[in-house]
Amino acid sequence: MSKKNIHATNFRKVLDLFNEGRSSDAENLLRIIQEDYLDMYEENKELRSQIKEVAEILDLAECMEFDGQKYWINEENEKTGPYCQICYDRDGVLIRLQERSKHWECYSCQNLFVKMPTGNVIHKSRPKKNSKPLLRLFS
Repeated sequence: MSKKNIHATNFRKVLDLFNEGRSSDAENLLRIIQEDYLDMYEENKELRSQIKEVAEILDLAECMEFDGQKYWINEENEKTGPYCQICYDRDGVLIRLQERSKHWECYSCQNLFVKMPTGNVIHKSRPKKNSKPLLRLFS
């Protein structure tokens, strides 16, 4: 019997085997059905977990607000954040920015988001250490 093939006819086969006096064969078939059931149960449990995770991600995405430079989470009129736009867009990870007197700082990617008096923010990348010169493909 192939895996993942539990249906009523298999139970009918078990009953027929018992009625024919082939209880050993019937017990073996019941074991196979039980193993198939447990495999499907575990697979179903895993799929439900994945569906729940995707639903949570979609719920979070609906609560995300982008102010042009960084992300905020707005749930039930409670705003939290800000979170790094670079880390979220690149890796899907929410990294809370650390507020400084003149900028916000991401401890993960080291990017700075400069505070402007008008409330606008300009994103500035920190220079990378030991940067290699750009390779020119065309002269």
